[in-house]
Order: sequence, then C-alpha cells, then structure tokens
Amino acid sequence: MLTENKFGKYLTYAIGEIILVVIGILIALSINNWNNENQEKNKLVDSYKSIVDEIEFVRPIVEYQYARNDSTIIYIQKSLRLLDNINYDSINQLNFNLIGLTRLARLKYDFPVILGFIEKTNPEIIENKKLLKLLQDFKSQLTFLDVYQTYMVDSFHNLISPYTMKNLKFSAQNNTVELTKREHLIDNLELTNLLNLKLETDKGSSERLKKIINTMNKLKSEIKSELNKK
Repeated sequence: MLTENKFGKYLTYAIGEIILVVIGILIALSINNWNNENQEKNKLVDSYKSIVDEIEFVRPIVEYQYARNDSTIIYIQKSLRLLDNINYDSINQLNFNLIGLTRLARLKYDFPVILGFIEKTNPEIIENKKLLKLLQDFKSQLTFLDVYQTYMVDSFHNLISPYTMKNLKFSAQNNTVELTKREHLIDNLELTNLLNLKLETDKGSSERLKKIINTMNKLKSEIKSELNKK
C-alpha cells in the first residue's frame, strides 16, 4: 500500500513536470511566432516606406513625359490642320509644328523596389487586398508599357525616321525643323499618313502614362493609410 502511494506521488509529479515542460515549449513557440510576426510586420513597413519613396522619385519623371506627350499631340494636330489648308503662307507655321514628328516618347521606367517587392513577397502577408490588387495592376501596366514602347520605337525608326531624315532639315541649335521642299505642302499624302500614325501612337502612350500616374497615386495613398494603422 505504501509502495502504491509512493508510485502515485511520483506519477503525479512526473505528469506535472511534463505539463510544465509542454507549457514552457508552447510559451517559447508563441514568443518565437510573435517575434517572427513582428519582424515580418517591421519588414513590411520598411518595404512600404521604400515604395512610397520610389513613387515620389519616379512620378515627376513620368508626369513630365505625360505633359511633353500632350504638347507633341498638339503639334501633330496643328500640322495636320495646316496640311489640310494647303497654303504656302502657312509653311513657317507648319515647320514650327513638325517638331512633333521628330519626338519619340520615353516609356521605360525603373521601379526596382516595387517590382522586387511583388516578386519576393508572399501575397498572403498583405492583408490589405485593395493594396495587393493595385500592386498587381501596376506590374501589369508596366509590362504593357514596355510592349507599347517597342511598338512605338519600331514605328518611329522604320516608318517615320526615314521620312524625316530625307525630307526635314533639323536645327539642333534652335530645336526646329524645316521641310526641305515646299512641294511637300501640296503633295503631302505620305506626310499626312505619318502624322496620323504619330498621333495615334502618342495618344496611346498618353493613355497608358495616365494610367500609370493614377495607379501610382492610388498606391501611395493606400500605403500611407496602411502605415497610419501600424
């Protein structure tokens, strides 16, 4: 009977020890998980801040190109109207506006922080699904912008540039161009077609740049809201 009592006490003691060890392990795991979650949150906050910095740095460059693109479109539209009138008196105005035909928009922009974040970050840790969608949309827009840039460059170098090299005299000092032959004002079918092509591609690039700018603004706003919650 005495032996049974001792065994019962030892068993109770052993079970208590096991329970304490298990509780200790669970507490340690909880602390470790908490530390890992905190590290992930801090890393996410740092990434968000870096994304905002990158947007603020690149956005003025994109906005400048967007504004420049709009001015190019105006030059092209004025050139087309002048060609419709077929008036030798307007040759100087035409020369002034044909500068738009020689411009090639730059649509290639670097976003290493944003693209790196999208590539390396597990989407599940981004609780804000609106922000996640904006990041995914932004990546898609950049990819399409690259494709459109290739199309624009090919059109410019293969179709527009050969004409301008042959028929326009460019003054780097005054940043102006001049038709080498006044007759092109009358026999203007090729020039008209090239201007229409340029107008189409520039309008397309402006639409895409506007989308990029809008998405950048939404991303910045959403990230700042998210940072205010931290």
